[in-house]
Amino acid sequence: MPNTPISAERGVGPWAWLLALGVHGLFLAVLVVGVSWQRRVVSTPLQAELWSELPAPATSPQQPASNPEQSVAPPPTPAPPPTPLPQVQQPAAKPATPPSPKASPARSAAAPAAPSPESKADIALEKKKRQEQEQQKLALRRQKELEAQLRQERAEAAQEKKQDDARRALNEIRHERQVQLAQAVQAAKAAQIDRYKLAIINKIKNNTEVPEGVPDGTTLDVDVTILPTGEVLTPIKIVQSSGNALYDQAVIRGIMRSQPLPLPPDMALRRDFRTTHLQLRHEK
Repeated sequence: MPNTPISAERGVGPWAWLLALGVHGLFLAVLVVGVSWQRRVVSTPLQAELWSELPAPATSPQQPASNPEQSVAPPPTPAPPPTPLPQVQQPAAKPATPPSPKASPARSAAAPAAPSPESKADIALEKKKRQEQEQQKLALRRQKELEAQLRQERAEAAQEKKQDDARRALNEIRHERQVQLAQAVQAAKAAQIDRYKLAIINKIKNNTEVPEGVPDGTTLDVDVTILPTGEVLTPIKIVQSSGNALYDQAVIRGIMRSQPLPLPPDMALRRDFRTTHLQLRHEK
């Protein structure tokens, strides 16, 4: 029998080629679908879960990818068996990694990272510095308040001293005026008493009959009790005798003849004449 190609003898050559092309096309479609699905899976946003312990990475048995060239059935076989679909290699499950602070703010808020010892020391030092600054500010404020209070107390003390000095000076002026007024009143009273005493002495001299032979300058001192009405109470007391009994008796008779003696109209002033000392001097 001559060596004739099988496709020429049996007439199945074109169908085999079409079957091979179909298988290759199906394989390519499966590859495209698998790659696009894998991209969608990879592009899906990651969601992190908080675990107390990291789980062991889950691995799936990797299957070798089928070689498209080796999976093509030989064309001469009359009844090729159905070609199994290639299995897409699944990506290995990655171990859960702790999310970054930007990716998971919930974890940062719930469980903040523990500060290092150096950070704790810096925080404590900063806190101590702030406390010292606050204490310095408080001490400075207290010092300013004390200085202001001291200035106010000094000003009040100076003002009070000034007022005391003014009151003292005013009191001194008032006292001086009172003394001057009292002295003026006393001087006026003494002048009025002297005037009325002189009037009494002149009246007594006019009513006294001096005996002859009494020398000029003979003086008699007596105390006379005078009532407010000007009347004289007896006896009249001789304080200092003139040395001439006749002259002394003549003066006493002249006093009794001069009643009522002249007194000031002021009744209060008349009381000062209750006991009046009179000095009677004989003059020619």
